[in-house]
Amino acid sequence: MYSEANYLMIGNTRWHWASKIKEEWKYFHTSPNPVEFQNKDFSQICWGSVGQLPENIKLCPSKKIKLDDVPLSNLPSNLGIDRALASWSAFQKQSSLRSQKQGLIVIDAGTILSITKITKKGEFAGGQLISGLKLQLSSMSNGALNLENPIITTIPKETFQYETNNAMIRGSINGLIGLILQVFQETKLPIWLCGGDAPIILNELKNKDIDIKYYPNLVLEGMIDIDKA
Repeated sequence: MYSEANYLMIGNTRWHWASKIKEEWKYFHTSPNPVEFQNKDFSQICWGSVGQLPENIKLCPSKKIKLDDVPLSNLPSNLGIDRALASWSAFQKQSSLRSQKQGLIVIDAGTILSITKITKKGEFAGGQLISGLKLQLSSMSNGALNLENPIITTIPKETFQYETNNAMIRGSINGLIGLILQVFQETKLPIWLCGGDAPIILNELKNKDIDIKYYPNLVLEGMIDIDKA
């Protein structure tokens, strides 16, 4: 894992890593506090966190990326650093791709699906939060006696499902897709998508007339950009 440069984002349910090896960036994701990395010296790693930080991980406070480090304006003090980093990364990429400045929507489809609006001037303009796909499913199983938490192996396609587990999956996905389509219809702004459930969402939207770009490592790329600035 050690290389020329290393970055770590501690998420709610997964840890996200970036390593530069021979001028090439490698991105990977692990369970929280992976055994193979325990009790090692991480003092030179640039890091950020929205999840709980284990006591046995020795991270240097001065290497932490904080909200104040993100060059977007009007950021709320309690905004998650992952949302801020993904938004900054998407804003930078869009500015380099388009000759005319335009606002954008950033969607991070993780444990919580976050929707963030950024203006063409790089200002935070609000957003929405909703339980992500797996959290919706686990919430239903925890809150209802006769529902189990389904394991997603395939995505059921039909609107009306016969099996209860498939009905839970289809209903949860439809809710997320409906929200995304509503946001696009209201704003007509390009969408930048990342997060663990992003491939599922991208597949659901492939036949829709919607301006969407999938960059799986927006958060880590934002960390790298800020650290190297």
